Amino acid sequence: MTSKPTKKHTNPLLIPVEIGKPRPPVVDLPPPEHVYGIKSELDGEGAGAVIGGWVEHQPNAASMPGRDFKKLNRMALNHGQGVTTSQISSFRKGHDARLKGGHETSKAVSLPSSQDPEFAYGIKSGPRTSMEQLMTNQYLRDFVEEQGKKEDQYQMAVRKIPVMHTKASLGHRFVEPVPDQTVPFKMKKFANVQAKIQNGK
Repeated sequence: MTSKPTKKHTNPLLIPVEIGKPRPPVVDLPPPEHVYGIKSELDGEGAGAVIGGWVEHQPNAASMPGRDFKKLNRMALNHGQGVTTSQISSFRKGHDARLKGGHETSKAVSLPSSQDPEFAYGIKSGPRTSMEQLMTNQYLRDFVEEQGKKEDQYQMAVRKIPVMHTKASLGHRFVEPVPDQTVPFKMKKFANVQAKIQNGK
């Protein structure tokens, strides 16, 4: 007795999923050696050439600049037709004036790099930082040592000179205490009443 082949499901929701394994496909896939995607054709210009090269903007000679309305208004006034809006509108229909592009009005500027290819722009940086001192925390140790010297200088500046006393100064400091003979306040009706508690006096 032969077993019938199992029917392949075409609905991905009905396919049982095993734990730890991806869902099996519902369509026939290419063989394992098949490579998906579109092959990209590399041109001769790489990333290094793009970063290292500078391409200046080249204006489009075929593009027409916008209309110069200021010049058209002056032309209309010179022809005696620039008083009302209708005269200006009709004059603009029969005459035209265009703005000059930036590449047409700008004059050629001679840059230092045009004459000297090795010319470098900007401000020259200071001395180079030693990578060995940077990796070994030499700058941190120098900073801590400098802060220690500053702390020592500060302590020397704020240190007070101790006062050296003499026998005379010590004698002037000693003052014999004067006995306190002030009678404590007591009401007259209690003047002759003896204390019932001895507080040691």
